[in-house]
Amino acid sequence: MSKPKFQLDDVKAHARGKWDMIFPQFAIAMPPKKRHAPCPACGGSDRFRYDDKKEMGDFYCNGCGAGDGFELISRCTHLSFPQVLEEVAAIVGLTADTKITDADRKRWKKEADMRERIRLEEEAKIQKNAARKAQSLWRSTHQGSECAYLERKKVPNLGCIINHDGDLIVPLFDENGEMWNLQYIKYDGEKTFLKGGRVKGCFHFIGTVELQDPVICIAEGYATAASIHLATGYPVAVAFNAGNLLPVGMAIQKNNPHARLIYCADDDSAKENTGLNCANEAVAVTGGIVLLPEFKQGAAA
Repeated sequence: MSKPKFQLDDVKAHARGKWDMIFPQFAIAMPPKKRHAPCPACGGSDRFRYDDKKEMGDFYCNGCGAGDGFELISRCTHLSFPQVLEEVAAIVGLTADTKITDADRKRWKKEADMRERIRLEEEAKIQKNAARKAQSLWRSTHQGSECAYLERKKVPNLGCIINHDGDLIVPLFDENGEMWNLQYIKYDGEKTFLKGGRVKGCFHFIGTVELQDPVICIAEGYATAASIHLATGYPVAVAFNAGNLLPVGMAIQKNNPHARLIYCADDDSAKENTGLNCANEAVAVTGGIVLLPEFKQGAAA
């Protein structure tokens, strides 16, 4: 067996920063960077995060662990590391030798589609079970009257319930009005959902739509949404997280095609500006505008 005409460091140097071009050659569809998503190799729902931190296709998965692009290709295709190295070398132009055929790519694509189909079927079952639990809890929860979280945020209870522990319970609905999940907010702001419950595309709506071309605001957190509604009188949808701004915007548009959407992004400038970035991505799809609401200390979130 002849020695390869390239070294590992050579392949890494030529592959650096090119993984968005390399992965599709192995029928691997990657999610947007720095977004939680299903793992291309082992599935799940949001266990995977592709950050490409070192420009080497870097990722982290809570299920199968972290690695770089070479490792992910090996996991998805079952090629050995030397085989992956040789094929990546061919893709980046270090050699003309490649053993990958169109049949290989079709097989990998078929396997990936099957993994995704199985994942979606399992996820749907889990979400439906969580929805039944949410609806049961919503009907049976013994309600309390005092909520330290609402008092601290200086906003009222708008369409939620308060349990005997003082937790605010916020329901999540889809565009058809079906309840899918519950968010529990404790006095200190800690937020949890029912395990396995659906969040994507679901929202809590504050206010009513009375016009054919209404202004509808979309915010991340309940307190932010409630504050905006009280200040403006506009109906506001709670999206619960930045990554859900676009799915919620699309859901709102289904029932209100002429609505003017205002995405009220959280100011994450001290971190990675996730809220603003996701809001801008949503506007690119649905139209509308982005605003960064300003609140007195302690009023939002």
